[in-house]
Amino acid sequence: MKPDLIIRYPQKADGFYESGQALGDCDDRVAYAVIYLRPETNRVLYEKAILSCVRTCGELLYLANLNGSLFIRDRILESHFTSQFRFIAAPLQELKRYPQIAARFQEHFHVAVCDARIIGSFQAVGELEVSEEDLMETVVPDTDFLDCWGQTFKKIAGAFVVNPNLPAIVKRYTSESNVFVLAVRAKEGSPRFFDELNKAIFTAVSARKETPVIDGEKLGSLAWSERIRRTYHISTNHVMAMFDMADFVYTSETTRLGVADTPLGSWLVASGATNLEGLTRLKEAQLCPAAGTDGESLEYLPRSADGLSLAEVGALFRRADSCLQGRVTNNQRAP
Repeated sequence: MKPDLIIRYPQKADGFYESGQALGDCDDRVAYAVIYLRPETNRVLYEKAILSCVRTCGELLYLANLNGSLFIRDRILESHFTSQFRFIAAPLQELKRYPQIAARFQEHFHVAVCDARIIGSFQAVGELEVSEEDLMETVVPDTDFLDCWGQTFKKIAGAFVVNPNLPAIVKRYTSESNVFVLAVRAKEGSPRFFDELNKAIFTAVSARKETPVIDGEKLGSLAWSERIRRTYHISTNHVMAMFDMADFVYTSETTRLGVADTPLGSWLVASGATNLEGLTRLKEAQLCPAAGTDGESLEYLPRSADGLSLAEVGALFRRADSCLQGRVTNNQRAP
C-alpha cells in the first residue's frame, strides 16, 4: 500500500518560470508530460524503451512504481476518469446536464435520448450478461459507436452502453498489479513536444518483438496514436499533463501532488486565469462550458488543449472558470 518512489518529485520545480520573469509570464519552451504503463505491460523491457526516449528529450522529474492497491485505496481511476464515472452512474442525468452530448447522441444514432435504452457499463455486465472484457473487445460498426467529449457509447444487444471500456480497465488494477509512472520536463518544449515524444516511444516499443503493441493487430485500422493507448498512457497536452500529475505523482507515501502545486496549476493561479477553488472544480468536472466569440461551447478539458500554447491554455481556463462560476452563482440563487 506504499508507492515505490524511485525518483521523488522536486517540490520546488521551476515550473514555467525563468528567473526574472513576472508571475503572469510563461516560457513556451517548457513542457511537462506524464507517462505510465498499463498493468499488463508493466515489464522491464517496456520501461527501458520508454526511459531511453524520455532521457533524450527532457529531464526525468519523477519515477515510481504504484501497486494496484493504491489505485483502489486512493480512488485514482475515479479521479482520472471522473466525468466517465459520472456518466456511467447516471447517464440520463448527465445527458440532460450536457445537451451538446445528448444532441450528438441523437444525431449519430438517430434515436432520441428519452427513447433509447442507455445504461452504464457496470450495469451492462449484469443486465446484458457479458463480461467486462467482452464489453471492451466487442467490435461494432461505426454507426453503433460514438466517441464525443471524452464519453463513448457502444450499441450492444439493443442497449447503448456508456463508457464500455472502464469495467475491464478497473478489473486490471488489483493488489497483484503494478504501474510504472514517470514525469518528464522537456528541454525544449512546444505544443509539438507531446506528439514528438509519443511518436518516439511508439517507435521504440513497436520496433521490438519483446515489447509488442497490445492488441496491435486487432486495432490495426486505427491511427498509431490510438493503437498505443492500450499499451501506455501519455499526456497529450499541457492540461492533461497537469491533471495526470495530480492523479499519479505521489509526494509521500500517502499524499499526491495537489493540482495547484503542479507547474501549470501554479501558473494558472498566479496569472489570474483561475483560483485554487476554480482549478479544483475544473479538475473534478473535466467537462465544462467555455464562452467564445461564437457563443458558449462545451470543452472536455483533458483533450481541449491539444496543440494549444500556454497563453492559449490560460485563455481557455479564464473562459471556463468564468462560465463555471456563473453557473455556481445561478444555482445558489435558485429557489
